[in-house]
Amino acid sequence: MQHEGTKTDVFTKSIKQRYQSNMMDDIILYFMRTILHFEKSGIEDLPLEQSYPKPINDFLNLAMELIIDGQPPEVSTLILDTEYDMILHKEDITSEIVLGLRMVRELSWHIHYDEDYYKYILMTENLWGNRVSEYAARTFYPNLPDAIKDKYQIHDLIKYMPQEMFRLEDY
Repeated sequence: MQHEGTKTDVFTKSIKQRYQSNMMDDIILYFMRTILHFEKSGIEDLPLEQSYPKPINDFLNLAMELIIDGQPPEVSTLILDTEYDMILHKEDITSEIVLGLRMVRELSWHIHYDEDYYKYILMTENLWGNRVSEYAARTFYPNLPDAIKDKYQIHDLIKYMPQEMFRLEDY
């Protein structure tokens, strides 16, 4: 016997309502900041400080180590997939943690190996909470190269924002 509203409630919530979380915001913000640091000074300032709970913390540190070491995609894939599988098999974790681990893997992968690494992070917008959206508008978007702003019509997103609202150095 199914209780009234349980199954249908899950399907009536938007993707953002079901999967967006403070942890997801933290991970996306970390990678936005990583992209800005990477653009400014390459891997010199990486990895950025972070203090996520385990197992996100260890997995993110490993992903960043693979980027900094310049490991080829074949090696990075083997290592990250192995660690991901090990975490899933040895720990009782929530779907929020699993999604966070996947997000770390995907963002680190795309930043490291894609020619246009902006595309993936911009395509995750349906998982952004208010903190990420605000950071994107005030810091991330305005700091992107003009070619990327043109390609993804970001100029339109920031052109009406008062200059005093920007936090260009907040990365």
